[in-house]
Amino acid sequence: MESPTIVQRIQKSKTLQILVLAAIGTIFTLILQVGGVLDSVELKTLDWRFLEASHPEEADTNIVLIAIDQNSLDAFQNRNVIWPWPREIYGVALDYFRAAGARSVAFDILLDRKDFDRRESDGAFTDSVFAEAIKNSGNVLLVTYATKRLKEDEPGSIILDRHLGSGGFSSLAVPRVDRAVAPLRQFQEAARILAVTNFESDPDGISRRVPLVYQFKKKFIPYFGLADYMVDKNIPISQLSDVVKTIPVSNDGNFLIYWYGKGGTDGVFRYYPFATVVTSALNFQSGAVPPLPPSLFKNKVIIVGGTAPGLWDMRATPFTSLEAYPGMEIHATMLSNLLNDHYLRDMPYWVTSSLIVILALLGAIVFFRIRRLSAAVVTFLVILAFYIGLTFLVFYNEKLWLPMLTPSMAFISTFAFSAFYSYSTEGRQRRELRRAFNRYLSPAVVSQIVEHSGALELGGNTVEGTVYFSDIKDFTNIAESMQPKELVAYLNEYFSLASDLILKRDAMLDKYIGDAIMAIFGAPIPKPDHANLACLTALEIQRSLGAFYKKKSAQTPRFTTRIGLNSGKMIVGNIGSTQRLDYTAIGDTVNLASRLEGVNKYFGTRIIISENVYRLAKDAIEARELDLIRVKGKNVPIRIYELVGEHGTLNENTREFMSLFQEGLQYYRSQKFDQAAHQFESLLNVNPEDGPCTTYVERSKLLAMQKLPENWDGVFTLTTK
Repeated sequence: MESPTIVQRIQKSKTLQILVLAAIGTIFTLILQVGGVLDSVELKTLDWRFLEASHPEEADTNIVLIAIDQNSLDAFQNRNVIWPWPREIYGVALDYFRAAGARSVAFDILLDRKDFDRRESDGAFTDSVFAEAIKNSGNVLLVTYATKRLKEDEPGSIILDRHLGSGGFSSLAVPRVDRAVAPLRQFQEAARILAVTNFESDPDGISRRVPLVYQFKKKFIPYFGLADYMVDKNIPISQLSDVVKTIPVSNDGNFLIYWYGKGGTDGVFRYYPFATVVTSALNFQSGAVPPLPPSLFKNKVIIVGGTAPGLWDMRATPFTSLEAYPGMEIHATMLSNLLNDHYLRDMPYWVTSSLIVILALLGAIVFFRIRRLSAAVVTFLVILAFYIGLTFLVFYNEKLWLPMLTPSMAFISTFAFSAFYSYSTEGRQRRELRRAFNRYLSPAVVSQIVEHSGALELGGNTVEGTVYFSDIKDFTNIAESMQPKELVAYLNEYFSLASDLILKRDAMLDKYIGDAIMAIFGAPIPKPDHANLACLTALEIQRSLGAFYKKKSAQTPRFTTRIGLNSGKMIVGNIGSTQRLDYTAIGDTVNLASRLEGVNKYFGTRIIISENVYRLAKDAIEARELDLIRVKGKNVPIRIYELVGEHGTLNENTREFMSLFQEGLQYYRSQKFDQAAHQFESLLNVNPEDGPCTTYVERSKLLAMQKLPENWDGVFTLTTK
């Protein structure tokens, strides 16, 4: 015999199917992941989590945003001060913050050009005066915009070495730039630190992660949020490398921003208009009551930036759909993350890959181990919802970015691949099974076989069941008196009635043999109550035939059916030749059932059951013992019973009749044949049509005239089938 191929092994093993399809789902998902197909959607799921599961209350309340908003622009324009404002205005605000005791002040404004409209002769503040204010404060952050040089004639600004750090950043994503738009030299000399203010975004234009440092030529400049953190913690630029090592970064080496909520004046950070700050500063200098008292800025980290539409500093974030997000608030969010250890961590690649494998495996298990498709779908949806809920839970409580889409895609795709495979292979096999068994079994049993096809051994296996055999009394004589077409019509009526009742109790209608019916209870789907079902079916067929023929005309032939039942082990499966197979049952159990059907002729009964059937079904039926017989071809005698009715359905007269019959049987077995004959004759006076009594009267009288051997055992041997 040839060994099965790999494909055949997979088709026969659910475990192999699960493993193979899980591998396919895993590979498919990993291909999508490596190809970047899922990246944009995964990022959207992260945005969704920010929108639905953020913590606005965690935003650092010590960070204050001073907005150069439209109202501030309008207020200064009404005083004939147009944008860009003279630097003296920033100096006024800066002096006020210093007097109030601010921790630091960061200007998210490019100060790369001289204020040519103001001269020292005018008596107004000049750039040098503003530089002096920066120096006096000692805690001011200024920004530079860094790019790559596109042309040789674009040298850009000079950045002083005092604002450049050194050190290795092998684990970071470090953008390299060689051109900067930096503050004036005098501002750089006065500032505490210089920071890059570039807007960094993912491919979809939304800001979610930023580099911690930029490489400018051979030195390094910190990003705005990190630089402001260093000012607040009094960390010199010489320690840039050391401080970066303490900050968690994502797999791609960038800093993941943990967003607290929507931006703008109604968002998570406190906003004050720049014009109101300047008014407060002037009032403070003149001794008047300032609208914004200095206490508001004591120990605050202040960021000054533009929010007016014309300043073009509104950026896209996960919360842009709720409120416009000023660029300076992105820096404020990063600073709050650093100050409070609010780090959003993504999962290492091996964790994501493990989740993909686990959920792919789970998708296949759900499909193949849960038999009912509806239950499998419900379980699938529950697991999917659980995993999505888990990603929300760990995000909300632990600030962990557990990938939502890629493992879910592995789960979904594997479930879908499993369904497709099942439909294309098992579905075809199930359709073939359904076609094969539709003529044998009820639709309910066919459905069970289809659902449990893995447990069905089509080549033949041993089962425990009850065999039903029946034929029609005097069918040969009836057939000779009728035309074939007419006979077939009446026979089909009989077969339909009996077959429907057999199928109703989930038996297998094995075959029709002329006028005979063979059926199996308890196969191919096991039924522990197979004997009960067979007995109840036999009784119902007898009742139904009687009721059926009562409604027919007198000319309709009456078919009287005789039934034999036997329980035991048998071989059930596809049996036959290579050219023709028949799904049937064979074995001694089947043969004996056929013999018992024939024994009805001898006793004049309708239903005879074996001792095995009686033992299994005695609590559900009423039966009387008939005899101990040895059928043709068998040496071992068997006890047989007449099936009389369902349990509890006999009246007192019938019970008395059966009890007296049992007494007669005891006389007979004790070789008291005269007493036995007398007992059975007395019973015939009560019921002249009782076949067993007639049989025992004749047999008792015959044996009374014979000399029996001393070892006579009372077994009656049948010489015919």
